[in-house]
Amino acid sequence: MEELDYEREAQHCKLYAYMLRDEENVHVPRVIDALSTRRLLTTNWLEGEKILNFKNAAQKIRNKIALNLFRAWYVPLYGYGIIHGDPHLGNYTVRKDLSINLLDFGCVRVFPAAFIGGVIDLYRALETDNEALAVHAYETWGFKNLSKDHIETLNIWARFLYAPVLEDKVRAIGHAQGGIYGRETAQEVHTRLRAISREKGGVAVPREFVFMDRAALGLGSVFIHLDAQINWHRLFNEMIADFDAAKLHKKQKAALKKFGL
Repeated sequence: MEELDYEREAQHCKLYAYMLRDEENVHVPRVIDALSTRRLLTTNWLEGEKILNFKNAAQKIRNKIALNLFRAWYVPLYGYGIIHGDPHLGNYTVRKDLSINLLDFGCVRVFPAAFIGGVIDLYRALETDNEALAVHAYETWGFKNLSKDHIETLNIWARFLYAPVLEDKVRAIGHAQGGIYGRETAQEVHTRLRAISREKGGVAVPREFVFMDRAALGLGSVFIHLDAQINWHRLFNEMIADFDAAKLHKKQKAALKKFGL
């Protein structure tokens, strides 16, 4: 059995506390170095309730929790190119003031600034129906030798994921068909890609894309449990308004160096 090593997770925890230092509605545990070792991670206790305890709360309460979750996940992503890769219900708790405790830093991933730029490029491509920009975004992510059929199929999935931020209105993230968010769309895309592969050859799916995709679906499922009704379009556009790949790269490099990552 692999020996536990919490040293890296401790640094991830400190990194997240740093990236979210200006977010008054998001809290990260403080690592207690004097009581931690490679096999034991000790932090202070953050008091909070399970998210599902608020499933039947008033709409404004559920919306507030969702807004705080949105910032907990996306501020590090668009500010530093770093994501919390395990956004399931057990990794968040809610304080009495509805602010969020973010927990468990064993699954953190760092993405190149260009990859994050590709996320935004694809959004712009779908928003303006710009196929060339969509192709550029997919290639930035690492896709190669894409045919027109591949692109059209990938766009089905992309339109599903980006739908909440493409519509300038208050709405839910979506619905969990068959109990799983995105299940029917994923099955359709998988079936189409297999058919294309038989005719024209397969396309390797970049690991970064798979990881980002799964994390986004996980976060979306949390919003669905809350049935949050928010204008996601405006939230997203406020978040990316000042995006600059060069600045992100610089901030990311400095933050990782600060914590020896």
